[in-house]
Amino acid sequence: MKSDSWSKSISVAIEGILYAVKSERNLKIHILISIAVLIIALFLNITPLEYIILAITITLVISFELFNTAIEKITDAIFKERCEEAKRIKDIAAGAVLMAAFGAVYIGYFTVFKRLKDNTHLLLKDTPDFSEHVAIVSIAIVVFLVVLIKSYFNKGEPLHGGMPSGHAAVSFSVLVSVIFISKNFVLSILVLLLSLLISISRVQMKIHTVGEVIFGGALGAFTTFILYKIFS
Repeated sequence: MKSDSWSKSISVAIEGILYAVKSERNLKIHILISIAVLIIALFLNITPLEYIILAITITLVISFELFNTAIEKITDAIFKERCEEAKRIKDIAAGAVLMAAFGAVYIGYFTVFKRLKDNTHLLLKDTPDFSEHVAIVSIAIVVFLVVLIKSYFNKGEPLHGGMPSGHAAVSFSVLVSVIFISKNFVLSILVLLLSLLISISRVQMKIHTVGEVIFGGALGAFTTFILYKIFS
């Protein structure tokens, strides 16, 4: 509905935001995380440019969530009964929110984490130097590869089944990072056991086959290993 004035338009927009916040759990979570990030930023003395980047990122994530809510409402109004086409529309809209959130995590890591580390010497003084950020980049690339391969095989659901196992891929990517960063034999063995337990549980729960888990683990480990060899 077209508004009569600028103030009326603002009022309508705020009303829409309030309705979305009230009805959408994810939007509440995004707002709470945004508040936490902004409070932490106050203690880290970040630059004006970094504040601008954080503000743009937060605005994008919340805006995408609002668009997603609107698309869901429109879809429900058009398709009175559940159908595959409506599901696809909602899935794509949710995917846009996920991509925005993923980008926000990346930006938050590169703008806030290093400052947090520098300003909390007592708590984080013994953490390894993530100057190359290989561990974080490796997980991101492994996740993207899993998504691409799953879309190619078109089997199972995004978080349930299909080739390859995303859980195995990420857990073995973490294992390789722990080996390279810590250089601690006992810690590496413990993480290896944890990765194996995660992989075995996916087979025992009949979510993945043995082949899917092995392929996922190999994908995560090999990709991360190559990245460390190139950049570290």
